Amino acid sequence: MTAFRKIFLLMLALFTAIYVLGAVFYVHQARYDIQRELTAVTSLARASGAPETLPPGVAETLRHMRPAEVTGLSSRQEVPGWFESMVVGNRGFTVVNGWRIDPVDEAEEIWEGFLLISASYAVGMALCFIALFWMVRRGIRPLANLAGAMAAVANGKLGSRLSRQSVVELDALALRFNNMVAALESEQKTVSCLLEELLQLQDKEREHIARVLHDDLGQYLTGIRAQARSWVYDPDLNERQRQQARDLAGHCETVQQHFRHLLQDLHPLAMEQFGLAGAIRHLVEQWQHLSGLDCQLTMDEQLAELSGTQQTHLYRFLQEALNNVSRHANATCARLAVQQHATELHVELHDNGAGSDNFPEKIGLGLRSMRERARCLGGRAQFLSKVGEGTRIRLTVPLGLARASGGIR
Repeated sequence: MTAFRKIFLLMLALFTAIYVLGAVFYVHQARYDIQRELTAVTSLARASGAPETLPPGVAETLRHMRPAEVTGLSSRQEVPGWFESMVVGNRGFTVVNGWRIDPVDEAEEIWEGFLLISASYAVGMALCFIALFWMVRRGIRPLANLAGAMAAVANGKLGSRLSRQSVVELDALALRFNNMVAALESEQKTVSCLLEELLQLQDKEREHIARVLHDDLGQYLTGIRAQARSWVYDPDLNERQRQQARDLAGHCETVQQHFRHLLQDLHPLAMEQFGLAGAIRHLVEQWQHLSGLDCQLTMDEQLAELSGTQQTHLYRFLQEALNNVSRHANATCARLAVQQHATELHVELHDNGAGSDNFPEKIGLGLRSMRERARCLGGRAQFLSKVGEGTRIRLTVPLGLARASGGIR
C-alpha cells in the first residue's frame, strides 16, 4: 500500500470519527433545544387562552402552536423519519387550552441546520484532502526521485545525481546520496582501470610466452622431428630402430600440433597474418576441429579498423564465448554472426544447448572477463538464456570514427 493511500485512509477514518462524534453532540443538543421550546410553548398556550379568543390571523404567526381543530399543517415530510425520531423521540401531540403543541417546526429547523453543517464539513474535508494530496505528492516526489536514482545506480548508471531540495532534511539526504554515488563511481573507475591494465598485462604475458615457446621450444621440436626422420633413411640402422625413429617423428608431429593449438590460445598469430576477420574465421575453424561441434559463421566482408588492443579484446571475447559453448552448454551446434552497421559492430553467438533460467546468477570468471572486455571495447554485453532454448550472447561495440577496412586479407 502506498504512503498516500495509508494517509488517506487514516485521515478519512479520523474525519469520519469527528463527524460521527459531532453528530451525536448535535442530536443531543437538538433534543435539549426541542424540550426547552416545547416547555416554553406549553406555557405560552396556557397563558394565551383559547385560539378563538385571539384576533384573526394571530394563530397563523405562532410557532409550534396550532389550533387543535386544524389539521394538515404539519411538514413532517421534509424531515427524514429516522432524524425526527432521534431528535423528537416518542413525543406525540399534546393539546393545551385548545392548542396543539407540535415540535415539527423545530425539528425542520434542526434538520436544515444539520444539512448546512454537513455540507460545510464535506466541503472542508474535500479541501483538506486536496491539500493533503498536494502536500504528500510534493513530499513523496523527492523520495520517488531517490528510488529512481538508486535503481539507476543498481543498473550500473553511476552518473545519476539528485538535485537540491527545498526541505532541509531531504536536501541533506540528497547530498549524502550524491556523495555516496560519486565515491562509488570513483572506486568503480579505479577498479575498471586496474582490470583493464590486468587484461592488457595478461595479453602481453601470453604474447611473450607464445613467442618464447615458438622461438625456443618450437625449434627444438622441429629439430628433433627432422633428426628422427633422417634416422629413418640411415642404412646403418636396423628395421626396429628405423620404426622407433618413425614413431618418434610421429610423436613430435603430434606434440607440434598440440603445441600450435596452445600457441594459438596464448596469442592469436592469425590476427597478425590475416587481420581481424581472418583471425575470427581461423578461430571458428579451430574450435570446430577441437570441439567436434558445428559453427555457422556469418560475417561481413568488411569490418571496421580497430586498434590492436581492441582486436585482442574482441578476439578473446569470442574465444571465451566459444569455449563456454563447448564446455558448459551441452550443445551440438552454434551460430556466430559478426555484422557491421553504420556506427556499431554487432556480434551474436547463439547455441542450441540446454540453457538456464538463472543464467546471470551462475556467472563465473569467464563471463566476468567477457563483460570486462566488452567494457574495454566501450560496448555492452548481454547474456540471454532459457531452458530448452539455449544461450544467446550479444556484444555491441560503438565504432565512432573507425574506418572500414578490407576485412579478409
